Amino acid sequence: PLGTCCTLDYSRGDRNFISFLFTMAFFNFFLPLFITVISYQLMEQKLRKTGHLQVNTTLPARTLLFGWGPYALLYLSATIVDVSSISPKLQMVPALIAKTVPTINAINYALGSEMVHKGIWQCLSPQRSEQDRAR
Repeated sequence: PLGTCCTLDYSRGDRNFISFLFTMAFFNFFLPLFITVISYQLMEQKLRKTGHLQVNTTLPARTLLFGWGPYALLYLSATIVDVSSISPKLQMVPALIAKTVPTINAINYALGSEMVHKGIWQCLSPQRSEQDRAR
């Protein structure tokens, strides 16, 4: 109801709401996407020099793009066309997808990091490690 979360009233078309949507698009989508792409490109350059490129550097940017992209597309299209013809339930789908991005990032990190992956496997494995057996 306050217009500050994912349940926005897209039927409003005044200048204040449109400027709010553009500001939200910049700070919630374009700026994080830019920072993510640049950061991982720099990380990839650094890791290629050392020869330790074991990280998928495009996955976080793709996750952000596919997770927040539909939501950004919805509220940016609301500035141009009338999206009130889209049912409220369907309007919530991009917001719900965007809300899953932090969980997907955590899963990507856990499965992408060899150290974390081994630790998770060790915790889930019924066998004790050799260090535990030696004690």
